[in-house]
Amino acid sequence: MQNTSQSTRRRFLECAAGSAVAASLTSAGCAANASVQEPAKQESPSAAPIRALYASLTKEQHSTMCFSWDHVGFTKLPLRLHVTNNWDISKAAISSFTKPQQRLIDDILASVLSQGWPERIKRQARDDTGRAWGNQKIAIFGTPEKGPCQCVITGFHLTLRATCERQPAVAFHGALSHGHQPTGFNEKVGHPDNIFWNQAVLANKVYQALDEKRRRQALIVKGMPFYLVDGRIDRRNILPDTVLPQPLEPDVRFKGAKGTFPGLSIRDMTREQKAAVEQVLNGMLEPYRREYQEQVRHCLRRQGGLEACSLAFYQEHDIGKDGEWDNWRIEGPAFVWYFRGFPHVHVWIHVAEDPKTPVTSHFG
Repeated sequence: MQNTSQSTRRRFLECAAGSAVAASLTSAGCAANASVQEPAKQESPSAAPIRALYASLTKEQHSTMCFSWDHVGFTKLPLRLHVTNNWDISKAAISSFTKPQQRLIDDILASVLSQGWPERIKRQARDDTGRAWGNQKIAIFGTPEKGPCQCVITGFHLTLRATCERQPAVAFHGALSHGHQPTGFNEKVGHPDNIFWNQAVLANKVYQALDEKRRRQALIVKGMPFYLVDGRIDRRNILPDTVLPQPLEPDVRFKGAKGTFPGLSIRDMTREQKAAVEQVLNGMLEPYRREYQEQVRHCLRRQGGLEACSLAFYQEHDIGKDGEWDNWRIEGPAFVWYFRGFPHVHVWIHVAEDPKTPVTSHFG
């Protein structure tokens, strides 16, 4: 029976993928500003499982988790723009779906993440909450084959997106958030067993490769974006026009080409140092499937590549006071990748072609 079920599901996905080919060739797609050298109308690997899940929904399920593309949320702006480290995007828990539907949701997860990473994300959920995967919530924005569409999965330490379009003008169609605390809220030096810590290891190799002058430029002594203000958690909603008295962790808004970015300009690094930063980017993208990596790299190229970005390390909140920087950030005109390692790891990601791309966020 299990083999028959898998075969049936496989055929269903293949048929769903095939039936949308004509629509994908004629639809407008998402990346209106995409390069002509990089077609924007191809489907992503997530399109077929999203379509299959959407087709399987009951009327009640549909009303709980399906929204129009610009459905207004609690920020009074489209809900799909929002990102946070801990939230419920709908009332639809993954565990509430039928087993075949849960397998389709697993297919969506696997369509975004590289091999081995769906299992790591599920381990993160168990490590951080003490509960098996299933309490996470899910939503679909838009309608498959009728314009832009994305599926969003949220929960504790998670905002993850899957898109129907392969090359949208906004990577993942919006900002992401990940986290992990396998050794507790206050992680130990070196973050043992943390699934994201290798990204920081690679970033610290760049710092070690810098000469003293460049290290001084890269290291920010004070002003690290954090979630505490005067000792209290700041949970305000950060909207496109919000003015903040100090940098806040979830703020992933873009500053544009004329913006001032913290740290050392990657353009001012040596060839060897730039190559080391490229290895950091590879590590940052490693959790995602090649098609989603290509989204990020496409958007990055449109704004001048890594050389248009800066790399910053934060001296504040250095676990163990060992000079292995737990907190760092790469930022460019329309690129924010913030790795906050104290007291445990949070990763905030927002990448697009256009710096005017809106986003809303808060600390969950």
